[in-house]
Amino acid sequence: MKIIFASVAFLLALQVSALGGIETDIPQANRVILTTGAWTPSPEETQKALIAIQSFLERPTSGDQWSKGEIKKILANTKRYRVQFVGFTQQNRRVIWCNFFPAPRTGEEDEFENWKHSKIVVYDGGYWFWQIDFDPGTGKCLHFMSNGYA
Repeated sequence: MKIIFASVAFLLALQVSALGGIETDIPQANRVILTTGAWTPSPEETQKALIAIQSFLERPTSGDQWSKGEIKKILANTKRYRVQFVGFTQQNRRVIWCNFFPAPRTGEEDEFENWKHSKIVVYDGGYWFWQIDFDPGTGKCLHFMSNGYA
C-alpha cells in the first residue's frame, strides 16, 4: 500500500512539474525585486506571489471575455516573460505590484536594458505587458490588467 501511495504521489508531482507555469517557467535571471517602492518584498514573498498568480490565471475569479482571452494568451507564453516586483502600500496594507513584460529573444536587442533598476511602463502592447497586484497578507491577487490589444 505504501508503495502504491508513493508511486501515485510521485506521478502527480511529475505531472504538476511538467505543466509548468508562471512560477516555474520564468527563470530567476528574469525576475527582479526593485527597491524603489515603499517597502522591499522578500524573495519568499515574490515566490508566493508567483504561485498565487499562476492559480489566478488558471482560475480567474472575475473578468470579461476580453480579459479571459488575454489570460489564455499569457498562459501560452509563460516562458517568454520577465517580471519586476515592487512593494507599495494600499489602505495601510502591503501589496506587491508584479509587472510582466517580454524577455528579448535570442539575438534580439533588449529594449529594456535598465529593467533591473527602473520600472518598465508601456502603454498598449497587449498580453505581452501585464500587471497584477499580490497581497501577501491575504495571499490573494488583485487588479489584473493587460495593456490592450497587440
